[in-house]
Amino acid sequence: MKLALLSCAVSLTTTLVSATQVTHRPDNYLSKLEPNSDFHIQLERPPPACSQSKGGKVNMGYYVNWAIYARKFTPLDMDISSLTHIYYALADTDPATGKAVLSDLWADQQIPYPGDNTTAPGNNLYGNLKQLYLLKKKKRSLKTILSFGGWTFSQAGHWDFAMNKSSRATFVQSAIQLLEDNGFDGMNIDWEYPNATQAEDFVSLLKETRAGLDEYAKKKGDNIPYELTIAVPAGVANYQHLLVHKMNKYVTSWNLMAYDYSGPWSPVTDYLDNVYGGAYSGVSTDASAKWYLDNGASREKFVIGMPCYGRGFENTNGIFQTFNGSGPGTWQAGLYDYKALPFPNATVYNDLQNISSYSYDPVKKELIAYDTPKIASLKAQWVVDNNFAGGLFWELSADKNGTDSLVWNAATAMENLDNTLNHLNYPGSQFDNIRSGMGGFSKRGHRQKTEYF
Repeated sequence: MKLALLSCAVSLTTTLVSATQVTHRPDNYLSKLEPNSDFHIQLERPPPACSQSKGGKVNMGYYVNWAIYARKFTPLDMDISSLTHIYYALADTDPATGKAVLSDLWADQQIPYPGDNTTAPGNNLYGNLKQLYLLKKKKRSLKTILSFGGWTFSQAGHWDFAMNKSSRATFVQSAIQLLEDNGFDGMNIDWEYPNATQAEDFVSLLKETRAGLDEYAKKKGDNIPYELTIAVPAGVANYQHLLVHKMNKYVTSWNLMAYDYSGPWSPVTDYLDNVYGGAYSGVSTDASAKWYLDNGASREKFVIGMPCYGRGFENTNGIFQTFNGSGPGTWQAGLYDYKALPFPNATVYNDLQNISSYSYDPVKKELIAYDTPKIASLKAQWVVDNNFAGGLFWELSADKNGTDSLVWNAATAMENLDNTLNHLNYPGSQFDNIRSGMGGFSKRGHRQKTEYF
């Protein structure tokens, strides 16, 4: 009977793993002004992590547009030396029409930064997205990707438009115009999650988006492809519906959300994102990756997601033990920024066999499952050993600085990062300063923008 109950619990947990991913905007992102815990600050920049060359690994990180508020983390705070891509999260879609839209115009396009002259003539881009463009000019191998969806923007039928060809066409056109207007190098689709009846529609969405991006580049005379990437689940309950063999040819990369294997839904404390093992959660990164590869995903397109956060377990005697509660978290219950960890008096444990880690305080009876720099390095080496494309981190405001940075440690372990060029030419942008490449303003002021559709 005990074995049957445990088997049932594992099955339920495996289902929940894919239904509770952390990639969403917290409901209290504007009202919550202070964190629940202090941060560990290391001010100095780390030494260069690695060399960069064509064909190297990607090392990508999400920048969330709500980070400018309580988190007080702007694009200027990112250390881009260890990054190949910045994923800007999260954009939304109209479920009725398929129109792609930005989710926070103040943060995205309007908030002034030091040096901005908001009284300059013309229709100009400001906000986070101007800063991302300037970072691309500073580092020509840095690509920016606009991410659509996430958990919140996948609910209430947000992706229902994908079942209608006309609405898919609207999405493709409007999403590409957002790329052109704001200076992006591609888009990411984070649909959480298509069911069995929507699987073919997802293939159609990818096919038509890929065709739209290719035509867009052709009309611009641009030889650098625009990227189309997808965030995909690690839990079998949701990945089993994906028609991987049909999707693979259309995507630049498969970004495995290899985290949230445990949490408040779990029967016992467990690892957040173990590469191997998974006896209680029923999930491991290795097993999930093998499923995608066996079903048609290209190894050289496969990216492993990694967390810059931890999940808490209260009133527990240690790992793989029962618990009661998940703690207050840094900004929301149960979730702790990596830069706040480990807590004082907690002991850190690195499981080198399963490639995962946690901290435990026996006095507080508190366990936090999260990645240490050692584990981030081992995961990155695992990526290299498996000839995968690279790594991706959620999300950058929660990382530490300096040599404690998970992003930096992963880059160092991968050694050689991709340095293919980004895009800087956007003649069809609605913004004068983007059309001019931030090199001044057009003498024609509000000149007619180029049309690509």
